[in-house]
Parts: sequence; C-alpha cells; structure tokens
Amino acid sequence: MKTTQPGPIYATIAGFCLFAIAMCLARFAYAPLIPSLINNDWVTKAEAGYLGAFNGLGYIVGCLVALWLPRITGIRLLMRSSLILAVIGIGMCFWNLGFAWLSIGRFLAGLAAAVMIIHTTALIVKSFSENSKEKLLGFAISGGGITTVIISLSLPFFIVNGPSNGWLLESALTFFVGLVAWPFISKAPHQREPSKDSIQPLEPRRGRLVLLTGISYMLMSISILPHTLFLTDYMHRDLGLSVSDSSSLFAILGLGCAFGAIFVGILTRLFGTRMSLFISYIIGVSAIAMVLIFDSVTIVSSSSFLIGMSFFSAAALSSIRTLEIVGLSRHAHFWGFMALGWGLGIGGGSYAMSVLLSLGFNYIDLFKMAQVILIFSLGLILFSWWRYNDVPNFETIKQ
Repeated sequence: MKTTQPGPIYATIAGFCLFAIAMCLARFAYAPLIPSLINNDWVTKAEAGYLGAFNGLGYIVGCLVALWLPRITGIRLLMRSSLILAVIGIGMCFWNLGFAWLSIGRFLAGLAAAVMIIHTTALIVKSFSENSKEKLLGFAISGGGITTVIISLSLPFFIVNGPSNGWLLESALTFFVGLVAWPFISKAPHQREPSKDSIQPLEPRRGRLVLLTGISYMLMSISILPHTLFLTDYMHRDLGLSVSDSSSLFAILGLGCAFGAIFVGILTRLFGTRMSLFISYIIGVSAIAMVLIFDSVTIVSSSSFLIGMSFFSAAALSSIRTLEIVGLSRHAHFWGFMALGWGLGIGGGSYAMSVLLSLGFNYIDLFKMAQVILIFSLGLILFSWWRYNDVPNFETIKQ
C-alpha cells in the first residue's frame, strides 16, 4: 500500500528527534557523565575512554548495517529496530553490572546512532522544497545540539547520588523523542533498496575529490574527541571545577552544535559550500588553540562552543558537498561510506587516546595531538579545492 509523504513541519520535527538521538543521546550525552562515572568508581579514566571506543565500534558496525542491510529489510524495519536498540543500549547503562555490560550498552547505542545518521537526512529531505531544504535540514540537525544543552543543564540535578539517574534521564528522553519520530519512520520505504550494481561509478576526478572530502571528515572526527569525550573531566581534574559544574558547562558545546547546524544555511548562501567548509575547519583549529594557549575556564568553555559549531557545520556541509560532487541518486551511498569513516575515526581515536591516558599522558597532550590532525585535515580541504577547482557541481551538469 502506498504511503503519503509527511509534510515538511512533521518531517522537520521527526528529523530533530532522530538527530537528537543519533548525535546526542546515543553518542555525546555520555561525556557529561564521565566525571561522575569516575568519581563513583564505575570506571577508571582509561576505561571511560574505552567505553567511548566501544560506542565508536558500534557506530562502525551500524554504518555497515545501514549500507547493506536495507537491501534485505528495507529502511522502515531498520529504522524501527534502531530506535528500539537506542533505548535498550542507553537503558542498560542504568545498572552498573561491570565494564563489559556498560560496553555492550554503549556499543548498541552507537550502532543505532549510525543507522539514523545515514538514513535520516535522505528520509526528511523528500518532504522539503528546494528553497527550504537547507534551512529545515539545518534545524533538524540542530536537534543534536539543542538536546546536548538540555541534557547538560539537567544532569547535575540527577547525578547527585551517582550516575544511575543520569542514565535514566537519557534513556527516558530517548524513549520520548523516539515515540514522536515513530510514525514518521513508519512511512519510510518498506521495499528493498536498489542493489549496489545499480549505482553507476563516478568519473575518476569526482571520485578522488569525494575521497579527499571524506578523509578530511574522518580526521575531524578524531580531532574533536578531546572536546566531546574528555573535556568535562579535563575541566573537573585539571581546571578544578566540581562534577556538576563541569557537566553543566558541556551545554556550551551543545549550544555551539545547535548554532553551527542552523548557521549552515546562512553560511552557504554568503560564501558557497567550499568556502563555508573551509571556514568551519578554521573555526575548529582556533577552538583547539584556545585550550592549548589558555587555562582559563571562560576561554576553554568558549572553545567548546566553537568546536561544537565547527563539527556540526562541517557535518552538514560535508553532506551538502558530497551531494554537489556525486548527485542525489548516489548521495546516500557515498555519504554512508563517509559516515563509516567518521565512525572509524571516533572508534580508533577513542581507543588510541585511552591507551595514551593509561600510559600516563595528560588531557592536554590529547588536545595537542588533535590540533596537528585538524591542521592536516584543513590542508587536505585546501588541496582538494586547488586541485579539483574545475570540477563543476553535479546539479550544474544536469542543467
């Protein structure tokens, strides 16, 4: 039976909820809990990082699932299953049944997040007009940032007696926003997707251009880890803030995420996608430099706003840039592989940084490593701009 296309308002709200889960609740909402987890002896500093790595491993597996399983199950069943897994994975962490138990919960949450990241954009843009696409998509993506603000400001009231109630808050909110989005994903395609053979290969120059864009995107995922995974504990242990204050200040990163997602539409209208992507990477480099140069709580908090703005805008702009390079029919396929690269960066980077912490390195050393990686990533963006400047946007070719 044919399903009607949801209207743009509900599609935007559903997208907001799905991105809230995929970007915040199943992923970055873990960071404000880290000081409480360590202080209450749930995990050590290194184990807190390893839990982030398991979440990244789940994200990698989820990317593979999102790329190939729809040919068997269709999008609808896959998205429904992911929502259920997100609630289960986050809810499992309510009980401290050991590191292995928590690792499984974080793994399941990461898997669910990847599926939603890859397929939500393609599902909601079908309801948008060409003129409103960037604005509405930006607002939907801002769900991750706005939810981070809500979680960060709420958690201090829930973790007074330990992290259990914090996990309860996050799982309850995941369940609630999942209910809001459930009718929307119930209208997703049930039939199998076209096989891989139906995707025509790109011309070599376009293939190399999208590869450089994807490598830069993957490297950014590593460079943001000190902010998104370890910043709260850095502010607690190295800058002397209390657990509740450091968790609350993570909301500033969420504000940056929300602002960055919404600001994408304005930025692209003023400067175009390529220049806007360059600007987002410059903002990230500046944010890390602020942590390396200053040990002021105010400046470090400001840097978290800028890093949130940087990586959320870079995520949206990388998706738009991929669309320009490969065209609409190939976008989900190539964006899925870029999301897989992001997951590899998150998982591998989290594990590597956790090993460094266990070997006696300090948090500030991780920020130094992140700065080098992001500068190299910025160099790749500049190189791709210079080397493939003559490659026109796919929409231009079609006209």
